[in-house]
Amino acid sequence: LAVSDLFGFDPDSILKTSARARIGIKEVLDVICDKVPPPDSLADDDGTILRAKVIDSWFEPRRGVVCLVRVLSGAMEEGDRISIIDGGQARKDSYSVQEIGLVLPHRMRTKALSRGQMGYVIAGLRDPREARPGTILTLQKTVNTVVGNEMILPPSMGKNVMGQQSVLYASVHPMEGEGFDELQAAVEKLSLNDTGLEIHRTAGSSNNSNGGGPFLGPGLKVGFQGLLHVEVFRQRLLDEFDLEAIVTPPKVPYTIEYLPSKSYKRPSDLPMIEVIEDLIQWPPAGHRFKV
Repeated sequence: LAVSDLFGFDPDSILKTSARARIGIKEVLDVICDKVPPPDSLADDDGTILRAKVIDSWFEPRRGVVCLVRVLSGAMEEGDRISIIDGGQARKDSYSVQEIGLVLPHRMRTKALSRGQMGYVIAGLRDPREARPGTILTLQKTVNTVVGNEMILPPSMGKNVMGQQSVLYASVHPMEGEGFDELQAAVEKLSLNDTGLEIHRTAGSSNNSNGGGPFLGPGLKVGFQGLLHVEVFRQRLLDEFDLEAIVTPPKVPYTIEYLPSKSYKRPSDLPMIEVIEDLIQWPPAGHRFKV
């Protein structure tokens, strides 16, 4: 009663429910359907143009990428050919929708989704990074209408989405020089289910510590979300591929902007803004700069 008085609840309207004891589950869902309003439609929605926002995506070895989507307008059916819009630009590739359904939490195939519904879509994509959260799915035949007419699109989540911006980098090398191809294949497979990895090949022939120096040979420069991400990456390499790799100490990139200085004039052929990862690249005494 004290809580009812504090928040202005009607004591008779409070439902007794317990997920563990399976009490009152149906009643809670019925009340949600009755009292929670449906999503608002887009202002330019005429019911014919599909716009589905990707909420999440993951990779499954047998089916490829599974996208969890929310349909903002129009409808999608199995057999439709869809295109991806990212940042207001349509990509060239298109995909055939193979399976559509709801997540309940098990998958229930429905063969179609319409406005206001959330469900899963399997369309033959092989890399989850092709359908990052925030991208829009639309029918191939109407993609030019959506982009050309500047129809309403929800704002992209951009690089703030988990998995799109690395905060530190490490160089990864095989224990033996001839094991690079095996290591590269394993890391690429890991990246299918871990979009937080950012992978670049390094020559490993430089004299500084970037890329592992001249002694470790060719390797991969991998971007991570944090130190825990690095440890999970190493453990997955060992558990899933039986590979032990040399991982150099992670480095955080810093963007340096040089400022005018009376004691030092920076040569005109050198950039005023640069990204450094090594302490040996840090500006020497006398330079004025901001990070």
